[in-house]
Amino acid sequence: MKKTLFMIAMAAAIAACNDSGTENNADKPADSNALQTAAKPEDLLNKDWRLKELNGSSIVLDTTFPNYPHMKFENLTNVGGNLGCNGFGGNVSVGGADSITISQVVSTQMACPNLDIENRFREALENTKTYRIDGNTLLLNNDKKEVIAKLENTKN
Repeated sequence: MKKTLFMIAMAAAIAACNDSGTENNADKPADSNALQTAAKPEDLLNKDWRLKELNGSSIVLDTTFPNYPHMKFENLTNVGGNLGCNGFGGNVSVGGADSITISQVVSTQMACPNLDIENRFREALENTKTYRIDGNTLLLNNDKKEVIAKLENTKN
């Protein structure tokens, strides 16, 4: 009997020693790099978001652009703005956390000399799956969480 109790005590001691190496993540503070405040959909509203980058490249406009490409969410179901020459509008669906879909983007059909940026901006809008707001910057991401458009709030 003493031998059995001794074996149980030893097994418990060994198990306790093996358990002490595991960390209790609930008691540890989260890594500061992992901390991100989720943007609220309302943070998108009533701001003039001016296009700064597409797929990591800065936007450089020539004199043929009558407007700077921009967009504005007046509510959480519609977006409007200008692609650079043509005005546009589209439907918006905002989901949990950072999910956003911009669909049915339509624009005016003015004859514009340089449609490359307009077409790439429209494509980025239609491929947007998530977003993040970092200060005055709106980042639109594709389904791989890659930044496909960077816009800056010009209205404070």
